[in-house]
Amino acid sequence: MPKAPKPVGERIVIGKSGHPQSVSSGRYFWSDKAEQVFLDHLAATCNVQASADAAGFSNVAVYRRRRKWPGFAERWDAALAQGYARLEAVMLANAADTMEGLPPDPDMPIPPMSVADALNLLRLHRAAVKGGSPQTYRHRKMKSLDDVRASIVRKLEAIERAGAKS
Repeated sequence: MPKAPKPVGERIVIGKSGHPQSVSSGRYFWSDKAEQVFLDHLAATCNVQASADAAGFSNVAVYRRRRKWPGFAERWDAALAQGYARLEAVMLANAADTMEGLPPDPDMPIPPMSVADALNLLRLHRAAVKGGSPQTYRHRKMKSLDDVRASIVRKLEAIERAGAKS
């Protein structure tokens, strides 16, 4: 999906004189308008990637901004909580309609997505919104061939012992 053009707006910077000054933010800088587009989309969808695309930035750019700007991180958290609640409500409404044999409401206030996508978004953001352990993506260390071989031998010996007992 092609990225939307970045919203152009004003931003405040510290000039050479050491005083704040307002400058027009080009396509590659955050502005209040770009931030609002991102946060509004996040509050509507609970989807960081889609929100970054709507604002015209990459995931890397939005997560970097979140890390460096505490105020933005707070607004992000509020928008994410709102998006999470909205997505939960829509999922419950759709489930209730399905149980009653009603077709899905085409005017739902979220973009079309599969049930699996919606559940995945809820799972990804549950810890941030509801508390608890955050999502981890630690990959297990690859075992050496000797470790694998020793594990197989132990298992085969256990199978032999179990067969000898019966």
